[in-house]
Amino acid sequence: MKKLFLVTLISALLTAAVFAEPKTYVIDLGDSNIKTIEVKKNPYGDNYQNVAPAVFTNYFKNSMPVPGDTIEVHYKFTSDVDIPGLTIAVIDNSPKANYWLEISSQYQTISDIKAGEVVQGVFVYKVNAKPLVDVTVQFLYNDKIDSKLKLQKAGVKTGKK
Repeated sequence: MKKLFLVTLISALLTAAVFAEPKTYVIDLGDSNIKTIEVKKNPYGDNYQNVAPAVFTNYFKNSMPVPGDTIEVHYKFTSDVDIPGLTIAVIDNSPKANYWLEISSQYQTISDIKAGEVVQGVFVYKVNAKPLVDVTVQFLYNDKIDSKLKLQKAGVKTGKK
């Protein structure tokens, strides 16, 4: 009887895992551990990127995104300089991930950012790799411009939807 119960329980759990619905995770950049993102020359490459990424790991510690899930990144910020194009990526920037594991292979770009003007919107990313340690949002571009992005609340709650 115990064996039958155990086999039934394992079968039910495996069936539930196979048919589990993808989850949606929400990030409001205003909830970042860093309120001003500095974008400077990347010492390891040709582009410019944030000196320190916006980290959201604490919001997802108990339930990290997995392939098939989606992450909504809600942004609201101002820049101190004009930026022709700012690209935003969702990565694991931890040492264990060698500082660059794409959680999503999508890179989304905001064009024609004007100094002092509020930039607001949302990007949706499809998760294709589970983070090893951290969930971070990376800002980068190829223009030779140092910038500071002042993050503001975009009006949503960071966490699992």
